[in-house]
Amino acid sequence: MKYRVTFKGQIANGARIDEVAQILAVTLRSDMEKIRKLLSRRNDFIRKIKTYILTVGEGAVELIVNLVVMIIVERTYDQQGLGVYAYLLSLYFIVGYLSEFGVPRYVEHGIATHHDNRAAQVKILTDAQRSVLGLSLVFAVLFFLTAGWDADLTRISEMAAAYLVIGATLPLRNLNRLKLAALHGLGRHEAVAKLRMFKRLIFLAVMFILLIIGILPSLLVIAFLVSEIALNLLAAIKYKLVKIKYSWKRLIPRRDTLSQGYRFIFTDEALDIVLYLDFFILGLFVSSWELGVYAEASILARLLLLIPVSIKPIFRRHYCLLAARQAFEQASNLFHRTTRVMFYIQSLLALYILLYFPDILNVFFDVRGEALVSCRIFSVIIPGLIFFAALTSQEPIFEANDQVSDLKKIIFIITTVNTALNIYLIPFAGVFGAAAATMISMLVYFIVFDLYLAGSQRIRKTSYLFAGAGVYLLYMLMRALDFSFMIGLLLIPASLFVMLLAMGFFHLEES
Repeated sequence: MKYRVTFKGQIANGARIDEVAQILAVTLRSDMEKIRKLLSRRNDFIRKIKTYILTVGEGAVELIVNLVVMIIVERTYDQQGLGVYAYLLSLYFIVGYLSEFGVPRYVEHGIATHHDNRAAQVKILTDAQRSVLGLSLVFAVLFFLTAGWDADLTRISEMAAAYLVIGATLPLRNLNRLKLAALHGLGRHEAVAKLRMFKRLIFLAVMFILLIIGILPSLLVIAFLVSEIALNLLAAIKYKLVKIKYSWKRLIPRRDTLSQGYRFIFTDEALDIVLYLDFFILGLFVSSWELGVYAEASILARLLLLIPVSIKPIFRRHYCLLAARQAFEQASNLFHRTTRVMFYIQSLLALYILLYFPDILNVFFDVRGEALVSCRIFSVIIPGLIFFAALTSQEPIFEANDQVSDLKKIIFIITTVNTALNIYLIPFAGVFGAAAATMISMLVYFIVFDLYLAGSQRIRKTSYLFAGAGVYLLYMLMRALDFSFMIGLLLIPASLFVMLLAMGFFHLEES
C-alpha cells in the first residue's frame, strides 16, 4: 500500500530539521489514525454482514433441511416410508410447539426488555425453565403411557417405539428453545445462528447414518433426539446461562409464566405448524403410501415458501426502522410494492412447476407411476399458495405497527379453519380433501390478512384475484402450446410480466 503524505502549509526555507521532523510525525500520526478508523469500520461492516446473513438464512435453512431429509427418505424407503416419516415429523412439530406454550418467545421479549437488569433476566429465565420443563415432562409421560394406543390409532403402520423417542426428545427440545431465545434476547443473534446450524448438521449426519444402516422409518426420529442432545451439550459448554437445581416440587409450571407465554402463541412459527397439520390428520385416515404421495406434492408446494421465509427478517428490520422514524407512508408503499413483486415471483414458480411437473418430480423423487396423482394434488393446493406466499413475508408489518395481537388473531383463525376443514374433508376425500383444506385456508389467510391494518396499508384484493385468473389463463395457453423447457424458461417470465403490466397490476396507488 502506498501512502501519500501532504503538508498543510509551507515549510519556510531554512527551517530546522527538528521542525520538519515534527511536522512529518504529526502528519503520519494523523494518516495512521485515519487508516485505523477505516480498518475498524471495515471489520465492523464485515461482522454485521456476517451476522445478517446468518440470521436471515435461518428460516430458509430450516425449511431446506426438512425438505432434503424428506426427499432422501422417499428415495430410500419409497412413498410408504416417506408417509410414516411425514406423519411422525408433523406430530413432533405440533406437540413440540404446543408443549412450549409460547414461553420461549416471552423469554426473548422479556430478556430484551430488561436488558439493563440482570436480576430480572435471571428470574424470567429461571421461571421459564421450570415451567417449560414441567409442562414438557407431562407431555412426555403421556407419550410413554399411550405409545401402544397411539400406534394403533393411525393407519400408517408406525412403531410404538417412535412415540417413546418423541416423548424423550420433547424436554430437551424445549429447554434448547429457551436457551436460544435467551441468547436472542441478549442480542447474540450470531451465536444462535451458529448453534442452530450445528444442530442441523448433526441432524443431517445422524439421518444419513440411520438411512445407511437401513433402520425402520419409524425410528428415524432418533435423529431428533441425538441432535437435541448435541445442541444442549454445546450450549451448556459454550454459553452458560442459568444453572438450576431442579426438584419435583419446582417443576410445577408457574401460572404467571404460562399466562405470559400464552400471549405469544399463534405468532411467528404457528403458521409452520399449520403447514404440517395436514400430514398429522391424514395419518389418522389414509395409508402410509397415500400420505407419501401427498407429501411429494406438498414438498414441491413448500419450495414456493423458500423465498418468503428467507426474506421475512429483512422486512422485519425495514418495517421497524420505518416505524421508528414514523415514515408510515413509506412503509405502506413498501408493503404494496413488495407484495406485488412477491405475487409475481410465486406465480412464476407455480407456472414452472405446473407446466413441467413430471420432469421436476423426477429430479427429486423416485417416481413409480404416481406422478399424475401428485400433480393433481399440487394443482389443488397452488391457487391458495400463490396468494399466501405473497403475503406471509409481510407479517413483520404487524410487529412494526405494534399489532402482534392482531396477527395472533389471524393465525388463530387460519389454524381453526384449517383444522376444521381437514377433519371434515379428509375422511371422505382423502389426500385431495387435505389439499383442498390447505388451499382454502390459504385463501382465507389472504382475505383476512389486512383486516386489522390501517386503510392505507390494505391491498386491493380484486386486483390480485384478477391477476390470479390471468395466471390461470396463461397456464392454459402455455400448456396448449407445449413449449420445451428451455423455451418456456425464457418465455414464461416475460409473458407473465407483460400480462400483469397490461392488467395494471403493478400500479402502486391503493384506495
